[in-house]
Amino acid sequence: MFFRFRRTAPTPPPVATPTNPRACGELDSLPRPFSPLIAEMMALYCHTRPIGALSQSEQCAEEYRLVARSVVHHILEGWQNQTDGRGTIDDLLLEPRRARTPTAPDERASSEHDQRLAA
Repeated sequence: MFFRFRRTAPTPPPVATPTNPRACGELDSLPRPFSPLIAEMMALYCHTRPIGALSQSEQCAEEYRLVARSVVHHILEGWQNQTDGRGTIDDLLLEPRRARTPTAPDERASSEHDQRLAA
């Protein structure tokens, strides 16, 4: 009896691939074992990395906004639980400001003007 193998058409590659094949490679340095909460957050992070690339090839703004709002809502709910209700979305989105004193534009312009006059 002879067996014949069917050849199937090759599966097309995915439309968008992450820029880094090891999507969660930078998370390797974190200590293990994780709590279930941190494991879920890391999974969310790993699964959302290709969204930037996918959003370049697809247009579905309304659906995207609805799902994104739901995801952000769940993350904010968790953050508020972690901070006894005091956490805000700004805590998650904004970096703490660094203490630095930039030179005011007027002072810089006048000092440059004074240097040119002295030369």
